[in-house]
Amino acid sequence: MNKQKIGSSLLLLFTAASAAFAVLGVGDVVYDPAAVANLVKQFHQMEQEYAQLVATYQTVRSQYSQMIFMAKMVPTELRARYRTSATSWRNSAATDTYGTTASWTAAINSGLGVEDGYQQATQRLDTYGAALSNVPTEQVDRVKANYATIELTDGANLSTIDLLGRLRANAPQAASAIQNLERDTLSADPSLNSEIAVLNKINAANLVAVRNGQDTNQLLVALAEQQLIDAKRKRDAEASAIHEHIRFVAEERELLRTQTGDPSARMLGYRMP
Repeated sequence: MNKQKIGSSLLLLFTAASAAFAVLGVGDVVYDPAAVANLVKQFHQMEQEYAQLVATYQTVRSQYSQMIFMAKMVPTELRARYRTSATSWRNSAATDTYGTTASWTAAINSGLGVEDGYQQATQRLDTYGAALSNVPTEQVDRVKANYATIELTDGANLSTIDLLGRLRANAPQAASAIQNLERDTLSADPSLNSEIAVLNKINAANLVAVRNGQDTNQLLVALAEQQLIDAKRKRDAEASAIHEHIRFVAEERELLRTQTGDPSARMLGYRMP
């Protein structure tokens, strides 16, 4: 209403001023309805623009107030309230009475010299060589399968030692990154609590979680490989037992018949099952 009164007053003032000029002989009274209508239209448009400007100001002010509220720090000492103690990695350790475990321990803590450390701490696996020809034909496949089990076990053990060594070697760097992330997260420094800084810390935390998940998966793969070899060992033992049972059933009568023969000949003809 005030704005309308002001507009009407201005219009009357303009009309009165024109009439006064005419009375004084300054000029004639000129009334242009189109010009007046255009002036009123412009004034009404200005009034709408002003209202829109006020609404925009209120919106921006509300957004600014919300940003100020979101930028406020938690009203407490973050380090004392949320900080937790980290569990440090511990390296493997063992006595070395006969000088056979030091290289193993060094390898499993660093991932270096894995093969040498493993060989020094385990019994050497010899080959049959020409002696394999002295093994009865029906036992050759079983001997080779048992030998393969030991070779596969050695390979899995070497891989596991290498993985554990590299994990332990990288542990200090990972712990340092997590500690820095914790320090920045619990910091009261405004520059570390801006929207971009918080998003960067969230991304860093996600990357640390992804790395840890990858390491966990590698450990699970190593354990699965060990279990697979154990399953092979059990399978080979069961297959060997079935094989011997089949042989016994097939040759039962002949074995019983030979029991009445020459004992010396039976001993020389005996073959380990």
